[in-house]
Amino acid sequence: MARQGLYDAKVQPHLKEISEWIQTMTEAQVAKKLGIGYRTFQRYKLDHAELQTALANGKDALVVELKGILKKKALGYYYKETKTYIKDEDGKKVRIVEETERYAHPDTGAIHLLLKNLDETWRNDDQTTVDLKRERLALEKEKTEASVW
Repeated sequence: MARQGLYDAKVQPHLKEISEWIQTMTEAQVAKKLGIGYRTFQRYKLDHAELQTALANGKDALVVELKGILKKKALGYYYKETKTYIKDEDGKKVRIVEETERYAHPDTGAIHLLLKNLDETWRNDDQTTVDLKRERLALEKEKTEASVW
């Protein structure tokens, strides 16, 4: 019963925060932040579906956000760049703020990664490499076995 009380006191009230923390922390760091041991945290994960759900929701939210960022990077996007500096005008210091719109060009690495994961035809390049390596391994094995005799 004491263990249940510890969960109720240290973990259960923080389920929403745990969903947020898991996006930038390891489970060991989350456990430390809660003031419990990592092994205890692991046991709580097995015993409490709501904790499992909080962790899964946090990770899922991060994945969705990262996919959006990767897509944006693959397509290119406009962003605003702000520069602030101090200029001396007639003995007075004046703060000048300049805002410029810039364009981040599409990133070929992001494009390749998205296509590789979303389009079957882009996966084939890896499958071809894997098949060739298997064939080479089989030939080397045959060669080795033949040379033993």
